[in-house]
Amino acid sequence: MRFSSSGSPAVRPFLIGMFVDALGSGLYVPLTLLFIQQVTGLPPATVGLGVTVAAGLGLAANPVAGVLIDRFDARTVLVGTYVIRALGFAVYPLVDGFGPLIAIAAVIAAGDRAYYPASSSYVAAISEGGGRDRLYATQATARNVAFGLGGLLSASAVSLAGQTGFTIIALLNAASFALAATCLLLPANRLPSSRRTGERREEEARSPRQKAQPSGEMPDARRAEEPERDKGADARRAEEPVRGEGADARRSEEPAREEGAGARGERERSGGGYRRVLRDRPFMGLVVAEQAFTLAHLILSVGLPLYAVTVLELPPALLGVLYTVNTLLVAAGQMPVRHVQRHARRTHAMALAGGVFVVACGLYAVTAAVPAGLARVVVLVAATLVFTLAELLHTAPAASLAAGAAPTAMRGRYLAIHQMTWAVGQVVAPAGFSALVALSPPLLWAALGTLLALAAAGLLRLAARLPAEAVSAPAGTRAGQRPRRNARSAPHES
Repeated sequence: MRFSSSGSPAVRPFLIGMFVDALGSGLYVPLTLLFIQQVTGLPPATVGLGVTVAAGLGLAANPVAGVLIDRFDARTVLVGTYVIRALGFAVYPLVDGFGPLIAIAAVIAAGDRAYYPASSSYVAAISEGGGRDRLYATQATARNVAFGLGGLLSASAVSLAGQTGFTIIALLNAASFALAATCLLLPANRLPSSRRTGERREEEARSPRQKAQPSGEMPDARRAEEPERDKGADARRAEEPVRGEGADARRSEEPAREEGAGARGERERSGGGYRRVLRDRPFMGLVVAEQAFTLAHLILSVGLPLYAVTVLELPPALLGVLYTVNTLLVAAGQMPVRHVQRHARRTHAMALAGGVFVVACGLYAVTAAVPAGLARVVVLVAATLVFTLAELLHTAPAASLAAGAAPTAMRGRYLAIHQMTWAVGQVVAPAGFSALVALSPPLLWAALGTLLALAAAGLLRLAARLPAEAVSAPAGTRAGQRPRRNARSAPHES
């Protein structure tokens, strides 16, 4: 089922649940290792090792989630991610050893990794066209606001309750996940499985005459006038049930459109698993480009702290201010930026974001050449503002482009591969950024800028090979409206 606006029965409970989820997560994310150490009472070194091992184990949940989404539906998997994380945080205060820590942390990490393809697939399932961009932007705005509020509540809980405050945070976070799952379990959020949805769309693509007239039957008038021909037609229809007078006429009138719709229908009916995703070269090109953007997004939390403290010799407290400013601007600017982008091709909007990221990298590199003091701080703040603009330009079109380029029946697998860029980035970024800064600080920004420039150029070339309705949402399209298809309506696998 599709809905017409962001206030539809399915969208509103989802946004409420997602906001509550992010609010709870904001309670512990800023203090993750300290939170786990205080709740479990284990030594910091043990906690760090346990969390690292658990994160590695949790990576497997991403591709598994893609399969489950395609087998069942995104809503079911999304509810599952909430439930297992609720149980994990509820039992965190009972952990008293290295083994239990790895077990519980791995369960939570699996829920975290599975959440992103499930959430992205669910947004794609309840919205289309320009409405999908709006919903992705709304989601990003709400999550940033909720994370910020959660961080404030976290500080208050620890300040007021001391050691007990960490246990309170664990239980509140468990409750937030449970409430988010409850919101999604409302009847209005029920969705058909993605495979059934793909089959239904293929049926809807047939002519009205075909849908009203079952195969194997012909109009009574024609049967009365041409009995012998009718027998032959019946035999032919028994052998080729999908061919009929209405379909033949439509093919002769609109061959390009029928070819595109038929290609997508065939993909949606057929399987192939992850091998089919990996053979879809345009989509995999999109994933490669997205990997560069993912590394750029991780700069603020992973690369910049090391660079600012060891190279720029700035106080760590300044980083907290920059992070807060970034979070607030992303929350406030997401919807206005999406409004400006509403008529732009998503590939071109992402390419522009890549160019702005390159400018930010240049400014960060120049900061080291500025004299220490206020001038250096001003340039660093300016670089972070440019970086924030690039984030805003990239977020919504990237999510909508990936969702639109994925065949409906395999959307879970497609978006799981797309979301793996974050898992890869979180593994590569800490060691990679640290090594580049140690080798030569400017090399970090040169390498990242080069990757982003190549990604932007690649996106411009991919615009002609990705599905047309994924690249450009029809002007005025709202959630619930289906964009018109053309000959490029299915991903090419050449």
